[in-house]
Amino acid sequence: MGVPAEPVLIIDDDPASCRFMAEVLAGAGYGVEWTTDDGGAIERVCRSSYALVIADVSMPGVRGPEIVAGLKRARPGSPALLVSAFADGAAHAEARRLGVPLLAKPFVADLLLATVRALTTRSAAAAAMSHEQDSVSGGWTGLPAHGGPASTIRKDAERG
Repeated sequence: MGVPAEPVLIIDDDPASCRFMAEVLAGAGYGVEWTTDDGGAIERVCRSSYALVIADVSMPGVRGPEIVAGLKRARPGSPALLVSAFADGAAHAEARRLGVPLLAKPFVADLLLATVRALTTRSAAAAAMSHEQDSVSGGWTGLPAHGGPASTIRKDAERG
């Protein structure tokens, strides 16, 4: 499956993190928009359609989990990914509650790309089929619960 038509939106207060993620994803053919302005992020994700929203957990204004919760209310089923340099137990609990993966910074480009591919592929498949719950992942489907490289990606994403 190819890359989605809609862009990936990256919201992070660190411009270097935004640039890194944008370069990795653009290099793989994804359309990418990024911003360090978390203030208008909830409005932005509600107003426009994105293949995926990536949000930093800890930002000075609106936190990533708030952005993801707003996205889930406005566009149920829209995929999201949380990233954090402070991926502690509380951050992991918030990600599980929202049903989204969490990547701990710093992460390698391959892990980011594999996670984004899994999430955008899952989103495209979900649009064509009904949503299913995966009790092992707390509702986040798209990666198998066990076995294969995709399982390792999910475990790494959950573990941070």
